[in-house]
Amino acid sequence: MKWWFLSILFLAITVAHTGSTMAQEKSEPVVKDFSSLINQVFAPITDKLNLTQEQQFQIVAIVTETEIRADPLIRSLAVADQQLSEFSFFGVGDGNRLKEVCDQQAAILSEIMQLKVRAMAEIVRVLTTEQRAIVVRQFKIKLTFKDAWNQPR
Repeated sequence: MKWWFLSILFLAITVAHTGSTMAQEKSEPVVKDFSSLINQVFAPITDKLNLTQEQQFQIVAIVTETEIRADPLIRSLAVADQQLSEFSFFGVGDGNRLKEVCDQQAAILSEIMQLKVRAMAEIVRVLTTEQRAIVVRQFKIKLTFKDAWNQPR
């Protein structure tokens, strides 16, 4: 149980620091390179997928919308991380408060992961059956529901 808790804590701190960095980067006006964004999603098989311009546009829209929805969560995660850091340096006076902050972080991480999974599901729906097969082979995804391939795009 202790190892599980420490693993979750480590994950939360890691994500919070990453989120904090991402939040700082987002505040700067940056024009994204869409091809690099697509590459981040599908590397190393981006070229093999031969995505159409329309597919690329849809994927960028999905990723952008997800980032916008995740931004307040990432900011909340950074605040909770700051509180945990303060507990580490100044001591934990109230064990209930520590539990509250940890529970809050866990809930935020859960929401972020849900956003990520939903975004990937939307992205996969943009792909053709052949493109999905390439993704499955590359990332060694085990399909348990054969009907998953037949979902409308």
